[in-house]
Amino acid sequence: MSGVWTGVAFAILAALGNVAGGALVLLGRSWPIRRLKASLAFGGGFMLAAALVAMAPESFALTPAGPALVLVGYLVLHFLEHVVGKHYHYAGDQHGTDHILSSTVTSAMLFAMLVHTFFDGVAIGSAFSAEREIGMVVFLSVLLHKVPAGFAVSTVALASGATRMRAFGFAALIGLGTVLGSIALTAAAPAARYALPFSTGALIHVAASDLIPEVNEGEGWAITIWVVVGGLAFIVVKQLMGGIG
Repeated sequence: MSGVWTGVAFAILAALGNVAGGALVLLGRSWPIRRLKASLAFGGGFMLAAALVAMAPESFALTPAGPALVLVGYLVLHFLEHVVGKHYHYAGDQHGTDHILSSTVTSAMLFAMLVHTFFDGVAIGSAFSAEREIGMVVFLSVLLHKVPAGFAVSTVALASGATRMRAFGFAALIGLGTVLGSIALTAAAPAARYALPFSTGALIHVAASDLIPEVNEGEGWAITIWVVVGGLAFIVVKQLMGGIG
């Protein structure tokens, strides 16, 4: 098997991590508001750390316009959410999850995570094209964050009123992005220069301006601590990735 197709095969394995994260939401028996808030808090912290610690530095290295594009991504989402779309707040009984977040937030999150996972696939594919040993290191590094990323995406979708099956489908979709990235790695570099920083700004908005303020509204430290746990979880993953390399 050639290095390119070996990369595709391992990208599929990595994508299954996203599917596994979504399955945690799909198989959950009940999602009362309190539990959903804690899950969203973890996801918000994890996404914010991913955007600031991993995606932003890479975006700045790709192009001098990276910082400006991050800001543009943030502002575009802010405009779409508060002018074009509607923003929902927590409401309903202890077991109601409809419209906790707006569909605009979910769509922006999905877009940002799709771009992120697409370039996960690019990284895996290009590494295996260079050398199998390097490919294995990159694969293991990417795999470490796949399950929490799939879980985070699914919980955000669930909070916007999606069914559990659809929320699971969102996790599977970002997994598909990884596979597509490994297949299209030769065409990805030019797109990364602009798409990655833009999606970084969008993801920062989703995490810092939507999820974290929303879950903290009217809550004490018990929910807030999950934001910290989510952020630290990504830092730990990042350190493990560095240790593997």
